[in-house]
Amino acid sequence: MVVLIMGILASILMYRYNISQEAGAIVAKDALIADILYTQAKAMASETQQSITFTIGSGIYTMQGEKKKLPDGVVVTSTSLPGNTLLFNTLGEPMFGISDRTVVLTGGRTLTVYAITGKVE
Repeated sequence: MVVLIMGILASILMYRYNISQEAGAIVAKDALIADILYTQAKAMASETQQSITFTIGSGIYTMQGEKKKLPDGVVVTSTSLPGNTLLFNTLGEPMFGISDRTVVLTGGRTLTVYAITGKVE
């Protein structure tokens, strides 16, 4: 009987742990999308180039000198951005050429930044 109860409790805890990790990854992706769109809008409004720089293997990224932090346990695992920096010109266009670029987070969550428009999803 004790083994059965321990098994049930262990499965409940594992389920909750997986849900909290998944929630952190979803929140991180949404926050990062919001910050990218904010940076793009700021570039257009201020008529100056604006950028976000990612630190690979870390949950920290920089927006115009301000350090931002992803939720605990979520890190940027890789990017296809030149110098790991996303730069927007004064028209809100990403300055990385004509091919789409990606930012990959823990758990394989991938953000795609589209060339020319800067749309991110």
